[in-house]
Amino acid sequence: MKNLGIEIVGDLKGIDNIFLVHLKTEELKIQISALIKKYGFHELGSYYHSFEPGITGAVVLAESHITFHTWPEFGYVSLNVFTCNYTKDNDDNAKSLFDEIARIFQATEIDKQIVIRNH
Repeated sequence: MKNLGIEIVGDLKGIDNIFLVHLKTEELKIQISALIKKYGFHELGSYYHSFEPGITGAVVLAESHITFHTWPEFGYVSLNVFTCNYTKDNDDNAKSLFDEIARIFQATEIDKQIVIRNH
């Protein structure tokens, strides 16, 4: 195993404010859960909370977690995807999962940092 895991921390910017205000929590939950399955991760549980306006969410994976927070008033979303490599190398799937979740939010600018977790 080349590393213990990967953490991708992103700032999603340039998102249409109206799009974020009207984003439905339940629809977002369904989309994110589908992507988790698509990339072979195992969802253990999740919590999504709607604000007026905005949504925050945390999904616990057997492999670690996904968190996000929306700020419609700024056209901004923070996104964090962290996966471990305990049973297999999940780095590429974690990167793809991050990118697809970012596409859901329709950001025009994505600033991301990749942190490799080593022992």
